[in-house]
Formats: sequence, C-alpha cells, structure tokens
Amino acid sequence: MRSKKLKLSIAIAGKGGTGKTTLSALLVRCLKEQGVRPVLAVDADPNSNLADALGVEEGRPLSEIRETGSTPEGSPASGIGRARAIEDELHRAITESEGFDVITMGCGEGPRCYCYVNNLLRKSLDEVVGGYQSLVLDNEAGMEHLSRRTTNDVDVLIAVLNPTMPSLRAVTRILKLSHELPVNIGRRVVLVNRVGPDGIPGPVAEALTQLDAERLSDVPQNADVERAGAEGQSVFSLPADNPTVLTVQQIVKGLTVKAT
Repeated sequence: MRSKKLKLSIAIAGKGGTGKTTLSALLVRCLKEQGVRPVLAVDADPNSNLADALGVEEGRPLSEIRETGSTPEGSPASGIGRARAIEDELHRAITESEGFDVITMGCGEGPRCYCYVNNLLRKSLDEVVGGYQSLVLDNEAGMEHLSRRTTNDVDVLIAVLNPTMPSLRAVTRILKLSHELPVNIGRRVVLVNRVGPDGIPGPVAEALTQLDAERLSDVPQNADVERAGAEGQSVFSLPADNPTVLTVQQIVKGLTVKAT
C-alpha cells in the first residue's frame, strides 16, 4: 500500500564507511528545506547513527518492539488488542523534530518466529508513512529491511560508493540484490561520494559505465562535512553554501522533479 500523500521515497544502500548515513541526513535536510516535508527518516542500519547525524535523540528501536511482541515459543499474542499495542509502541518510538521525524529499526532478528509481529509493524509503518510527503531510508549493504518488506516500496534506490574498486564491487552486488528483492523499485541510481580533487580513477570510471543504473552527480569530498561527522555535529550545522550541501540540494531537486 502506498500513501497518496507520499511524493518521494528514497532508499540508500552502500558499503560501510562510504558516507551513506551522512548522505541520508543531507537528503532529509534538503527535502525539508525544499518543502517536501514532513520527512520520515528511517534508520535501517544496525549500526544506527542517523539520528545523531540529524542532531536528534534516537528513539526506541523497532527491534525491541519486535522482540517484546514475540514469545520465546514464537507464538505472539494475537487479536485487535495486540495490533493496537504494536501501533502505540511504534508511535512512541518516533523521534519528532521540526520538519522531519526519525524511526530507528535496530538490530536484525534472532531465532524466534517474527512473522506475525513483522506483519503488524509493516501495517503500522504503512499507516505512519501516510502522514509524510517524503521518506528517506538508510539501509545496510544487505538491505535486510527491504528484503523482509518492513517498509513501503521505494521510488529511488541510491547505491552509494566511494571512488574505489572495492566500493564499486559492493555497489554491483547491491544492484544485483535489488532485482531479487520482493519490493517494487522505481529507479536504481548510483552516486559516487567523497570525490577528491583528482576525480575518479580511470578503472573505477570505466567500471561505472558498465553498471545497469542511472548515475547521479558526484558528491565532492569536503573537510567541513568530515569534521562535522567526526565531532558529532549534525548536518544542519553546515552552511548553506557548503559544496556538498549544494550538490545534494541539486540532486534532491532532480529527484523531486522526476517524481512529480
């Protein structure tokens, strides 16, 4: 089910260390500033720090709700009361801010059976998404939450890489995996992040042309962005004329135009 209000849903995936969480936070900032708000930011990476990058407190992870909603025998309580309880817990787990909210998915599943609770969470998430104009989903490289359909289908999948061959190989695997997921993906695009003044090495540039995906503008390496992340400052601390911010602003403009 897709919300009629939701104008644009973006999922970001990439190898750890490529800067995808900072990029996700910048996308949230730019969507907010361009008026495609409110934005729902979903941190679906077990190494969750999207809330920090946005300068807000992380709420209760949905993985905790899933764990408490399942019995050790794998037979969680059912019925309308349980569904309402899950929905209430989900709403309390949302961190609210000006123009955007944050949900943290948390760690992966353990040995129990989570089908029933996951169905309840998916239904509640579908209803929550209905209150937003845009969605940004920060995934791990394996995209577990997309593979388990714990969120809506997405308009754009952004596969993020740094200008190195190992990073490109990871993106190649991500794009291949995306075709195997039980999710409708409107567009698959690649984005090269942290591009230095020397540009992209020749072998990487050549390999990029072979990918079965569109290419977004490269995002430049920027000392102020790196410093903000190292010091625990949010992306909102960066000035509007920062080159990385300006690049992401243009990327968001392009994505929103194609989405309308």
